[in-house]
Amino acid sequence: MEKIFFKLKKRKDGNKLCSGTSGMIRNIIEGNYSDIKTAAALVCLKHHKSPKSYRTALKVLDSYKKLPFKEKDSVEIAYPYKRKGFSPYLLIGSAIVLSLLPKSEIKTVFHGENLPVSTTKDIFDYLDISTVSNEDSYNMLKNLNVGFFNRKLFLPQLSSINHIRIDLNINDIFCHIEKYLNPLSSDFAIGGVKNSRQLLFYKNMLEGRYKRFALIEDREGFPDITSSTSVYIFGDREEIIEVDLSVFGGKSFLYKKLDLSEHIDFIKDLLGKKLPEYEPLLHINSGLLLYLKDVVNDLKEGFELSRELFRKYDYLQVLKNIQKYSEYLNYKNIYEL
Repeated sequence: MEKIFFKLKKRKDGNKLCSGTSGMIRNIIEGNYSDIKTAAALVCLKHHKSPKSYRTALKVLDSYKKLPFKEKDSVEIAYPYKRKGFSPYLLIGSAIVLSLLPKSEIKTVFHGENLPVSTTKDIFDYLDISTVSNEDSYNMLKNLNVGFFNRKLFLPQLSSINHIRIDLNINDIFCHIEKYLNPLSSDFAIGGVKNSRQLLFYKNMLEGRYKRFALIEDREGFPDITSSTSVYIFGDREEIIEVDLSVFGGKSFLYKKLDLSEHIDFIKDLLGKKLPEYEPLLHINSGLLLYLKDVVNDLKEGFELSRELFRKYDYLQVLKNIQKYSEYLNYKNIYEL
């Protein structure tokens, strides 16, 4: 199968390295392969997994994004497109809290897409908001400091192979890179890794893509800090932050699969100040956003700033405003058609 897609050359260590990754990715997303050949190509790319080849794939996808604008000073939050039922989405809540910072230092970019299986509801569903166009998503970010982008709109070519990926049922190349599509060319990003081996892989894959990025060592793909863990920062500075939850109080979020209504209720109750035991987790995640952007000197300072903001405002109302804004934009777009 390798020879169908790749020319092989020997590396200095004697192992074979496949070239032609960029050409294969272009053929996949442009629909030049049959479904069977696309599936074979995805298996082949998985077999030849490396930070270099995956970084190449990201660069190819960049050339297809249908977005005429950039927001480099924003932070991309790298949630996975699968297994969304296993994350409390604390960084969504943190982004909403920090959206009311007086100088708007923190602008957060979320993106997702419904996949054709029941367990992959879109990130929009977990906030109970309507999906909006690329332009309206950008305007939402400009006006509310929180933006939600739909991959079907800003990268439709990748969406077109969803059915093949679902049928194939493997952790293909896109499972690893689609969290970092970076629709607005953000200089900052927060992602999650499962272990130290994955940490090195993602570090090498993402180097040069962001000015600065953080990787949370916890569970694969989820960037939320949910318990004591380690945070690794790379880019223009490198450091390790050991997060000891006992220093901040509160309790760990015990992983369990949440259905859609439970997710929505959790976020609403958290922002509505009905879950005080989880508020420290909210502020720790806010602190990381603030520290990554150099708004504060350390995680503790960011924690205190978030907590002070949280005491001042009604964030459940802020969430309702986001929901109403997305509804208004959808009604507006339908009317203008």
